[in-house]
Amino acid sequence: MRAEGLACSHAGTPLFSGASFTLLEDEVAFLTGPNGAGKSTLLRTLAGWDVPAEGRVELCGRRFDGADRAQRAQMAFVPDTPVFYDDLTAGEHVELVRRANRIPRASDPSERLMDAFGLAERRNLLPSSYSRGMRQKLALVLALACRPRLLLLDEPYGPLDPESAEVLSRLLVEARVAGAAVLASCHHGVAGLRPDKWLRLKGGRLERDPADAC
Repeated sequence: MRAEGLACSHAGTPLFSGASFTLLEDEVAFLTGPNGAGKSTLLRTLAGWDVPAEGRVELCGRRFDGADRAQRAQMAFVPDTPVFYDDLTAGEHVELVRRANRIPRASDPSERLMDAFGLAERRNLLPSSYSRGMRQKLALVLALACRPRLLLLDEPYGPLDPESAEVLSRLLVEARVAGAAVLASCHHGVAGLRPDKWLRLKGGRLERDPADAC
């Protein structure tokens, strides 16, 4: 993924401008910054959910705005508040994603992911009955099951208990080894996952964090 000169606003208020960076295959980047700096807006723009006032996003060497279905299939975005269908159980969400993405049942990792996050025995419940942490885990299952080339995650560790956070770190390491690029917003480092890049959004600018060891 490549972002070049992105500028975004919220409710008419400028958030940031000139945001540029490159994220290569098998790289993990953490996006940090104070509340209100625009981290969620940046991720939504990268995912094609929001339209930037300026700049462009490229995915797999082509301009990306979310309109091309084939391009969209190459990435997965988990927002800070995942949304689910009211009348589908967790298991039915898993089956819907499998069919929509034409994932062969024999190679579908969904059951392994559900088990890893402790959701297997709760697959017949509606997500509306889940705790916030359980809903986050279900959203992560649905994203990881598609084996995207790019994962965009908005505060994925926030609602998770320490054990589930370790599971997520392990799964993101697996995704990186398989060639996926990962961009996750967070407020600090997390156990079990060392990023290749730190990006900091503050004062309307996106910069490489001084703590970036790369």
